[in-house]
Amino acid sequence: MSSSLDLSARARIALAASLVITAWGLPRLPLVQRLAGGTAVPLAAGACALVALLAARLPLGFRWGPPRSARLVPDVARGFAVGAVCAAGLLFDDNAARLAAVWHDDRAASVALLAGAAAWGAAVATTRQRTLWHWYAAAAGAALLPEAAVIALLRPSAPSGFVAPFVFFLIADTTVALVTEELAFRRALLGPPESARLSALVLMAVAFGLWHAVQPAYGGAPLGTFLGTALGGFVAGCIYVLSGSLTVAALYHGLHNAPLKALGGAPIAAGRAGLAGALALVSTAALAVTFGWMVYRRGDRESSGLS
Repeated sequence: MSSSLDLSARARIALAASLVITAWGLPRLPLVQRLAGGTAVPLAAGACALVALLAARLPLGFRWGPPRSARLVPDVARGFAVGAVCAAGLLFDDNAARLAAVWHDDRAASVALLAGAAAWGAAVATTRQRTLWHWYAAAAGAALLPEAAVIALLRPSAPSGFVAPFVFFLIADTTVALVTEELAFRRALLGPPESARLSALVLMAVAFGLWHAVQPAYGGAPLGTFLGTALGGFVAGCIYVLSGSLTVAALYHGLHNAPLKALGGAPIAAGRAGLAGALALVSTAALAVTFGWMVYRRGDRESSGLS
């Protein structure tokens, strides 16, 4: 992979602007919310990135991975197995009711869920996943660290039946994120993982933070939303760059969201939302410094190797 697989600087600026504008405007259109649901903004982000990449005749990057990870012949059975696992998890226990509610209230999420499951299936079918296991483990650890700190220190009372909603939100967020936010912010704005540098990661993180902060669904604390999501986007971008895989970044994204969604806001119910937010912010900042240093060191090694 090389910079020839990247959007031009002008195209990336235009894409970043369109992402922020749609994130601000779509939630304020009642008809869009009524017809498409809350996932209309992420789905629009994925659609913008798809149009930009296809117009430039660039690959979507779902098949990317470390060197020698590509399969010469796709393993179609593995791809179908991914779809079966997703379906089983989404129907597990009382998750069928949650899935029905998503279809009824959030049609955009249903479309993204189907597209995301197909993209995951294609990625698994065309990429040797054993080359990515250590990065999946690192992404899981990074995603769960802030939540573990909040849960360990604040000890929220978990609702009954935590496992089923956790499985549901993990599958839903991981698949949806792959074809929406990961495609837009990591693949399109960062470009190929081998050519991305810290400056591009910082710009992407700023765009990712603004994209969240302008959405009314994130409440009345735009600065806190911007800082938290910009740091999280930076970590996801570093994981994408270091692993070379969009699916690893999507797993980080899904695991970051799923526990808190499954808990149903238990720390907030305990009246300690400020402390919970501060703990999550500090933990994510520590991860950003750690992974950012790894990207910086990788750039130094590549530069010295070319000199």
